[in-house]
This record gives sequence, structure tokens and C-alpha cells, in this order.
Amino acid sequence: MVRHRFSYARTTEAAIFPGTTVRYHYRTGDSLATVVERTDRFVTFIGPDCDGRFTHDQIDRLIDDDRLEVVLDDEYHVPDDERPVLE
Repeated sequence: MVRHRFSYARTTEAAIFPGTTVRYHYRTGDSLATVVERTDRFVTFIGPDCDGRFTHDQIDRLIDDDRLEVVLDDEYHVPDDERPVLE
């Protein structure tokens, strides 16, 4: 019997953009958050129980350590008082 090899693409910071839902695992638990900003250097996300601003390299390390996951979700997890106001 021949076993097929599967090749999986690794998730990187390049897959994270504003509007993406992530699950961030921190010391005392985990929380869903929504990415609200992505610059040439940083990715920022906000959630009801966590906020984070990390460099792209830090995001890659968090993903590699299973501390940050991209979640297929269509909800916005930013608290109402922190939602950006569009002008």
C-alpha cells in the first residue's frame, strides 16, 4: 500500500489583514480578537479580553508556537467603544 504525502502550507503574518479574526492564547487564557490595523511593521488586534500590537516577526513566532490562530469567522470582535469611526 502506498501512502500519499500531504503538503500543508504554513500560515504566516501575510495572511493577517484588517478584519481577520484571530484567537490569541495568553498566559491566563485565550480570546477572540479582530485585526484592526496592519502596517509595514506592525499588526494590531483588539478583542473584548485582549489587545495586541506585534511586529510581523513576532506574529510569525506566535503562530509557530500555536499562540495565535487565524479563525474563519465573520463576526467583528472589537468592543463597541473601541470601534474606529469612519468619517
